[in-house]
Amino acid sequence: MIEIPDSIFSLNEDGVAVCPRCQKPIKECSCVSYDPSQPKYDQFTLTVRLDSRNRKGKKVIIIEGLPRDEVYCRKLAKILKTKSGCGGTCYADESGGIIELQGQKGELIKQLLLKEGFFRIH
Repeated sequence: MIEIPDSIFSLNEDGVAVCPRCQKPIKECSCVSYDPSQPKYDQFTLTVRLDSRNRKGKKVIIIEGLPRDEVYCRKLAKILKTKSGCGGTCYADESGGIIELQGQKGELIKQLLLKEGFFRIH
């Protein structure tokens, strides 16, 4: 996902990058809140809503409040589209990442988001 250079982490006496929380080498770190390849899910409150404005009566599910990382949003959108069997798109704006999915599968989408690790969903 995002390549974070080891140079931003402090080094131990052996010259190995260590986690700022547990002071273990990054490869051995098991801190719940630290995984540079995943967003910190407790920082995001997702809004899942049904919308049909300006869509000629077609219903779409809009998921707002995602991380602004467009690569992550694309991966999550692909997972949601595959598992729910619908089409959709994703993009990022100043408020964060947004995924639009076709159809009226709101409850299924919420369950899939819970399985992905997001727990603050409205």
